[in-house]
Amino acid sequence: MEIIHTMPLLLFDTEGNFNMMKECFESLGKSSENTVVLYNQGYMENEVLRNKLINYGISPIILGEGQNIGIAQARQLCFSYIWEHYPDVHYISEIHLDMIFPKEWYTPLIEYLNDSDEPIISPGIMTSYGELQPIGRRVPFPLTVPDLLSFLEELPEERIVEGFVHPVIHKAHVLKEIGGYDTRFFKGKQGYEDDSILLGYLYYMGTRTKWRPKCYLKSWVYHATMAQRMMLPDTHIEFVENEKGLFSQYGGYGLKHLAAIHHNPAFIELLEHFLKNE
Repeated sequence: MEIIHTMPLLLFDTEGNFNMMKECFESLGKSSENTVVLYNQGYMENEVLRNKLINYGISPIILGEGQNIGIAQARQLCFSYIWEHYPDVHYISEIHLDMIFPKEWYTPLIEYLNDSDEPIISPGIMTSYGELQPIGRRVPFPLTVPDLLSFLEELPEERIVEGFVHPVIHKAHVLKEIGGYDTRFFKGKQGYEDDSILLGYLYYMGTRTKWRPKCYLKSWVYHATMAQRMMLPDTHIEFVENEKGLFSQYGGYGLKHLAAIHHNPAFIELLEHFLKNE
């Protein structure tokens, strides 16, 4: 086994969610590396969920009992399980339910990491708005899943672009070295967890390198983005909680580094907000 996928599975009792789950896992199940460690965060009992996933072609390892403990907490428990039970696996991916995967989508990404000093790599993604990220192109959205997969399989090119999207593939030993998500700081259910891990990688690589995350456009995946969790109640409260956690963990210099990583001055504005309210 070369790669294990991880997912904090938040499932609602709606037809749309069940269709999303079917499309996601059926597409992933067509790839040869289809072991998924997931944390069950809602609705479906573990045994029912396990049977469905097996029918989709997935080899599931299910943690949790249906409680939404948040993204960082759930993902970190998945990482810890892999580090303990699969210490020899080379790669760990972070995937989401609102994704559809071409067959063997991870293979070019693993090949890139094998030949690179990079700690992580992302594919290009197509969103539900027909946006191709991180290159910023917009295209007509395919009408069916087969059409979508065919379109994604036409996109690959031998190009590296700076940027960060999900899914992302980590070198397992480097992820363990930086510790994954430090849940002592991230007590909100969502928000800024990606930024915390990017700073972990920046410091691992060394600030003198001016490291930034990258996408390898030889692989493309569909990711609706923000398809479910933004509908949860009190989302803004969860984000503010993790915003404080990010500042507590990395301080003002961390926010300055994030502004450079993302080319986004909003992190400088966030720093000024914290300084003003000290």
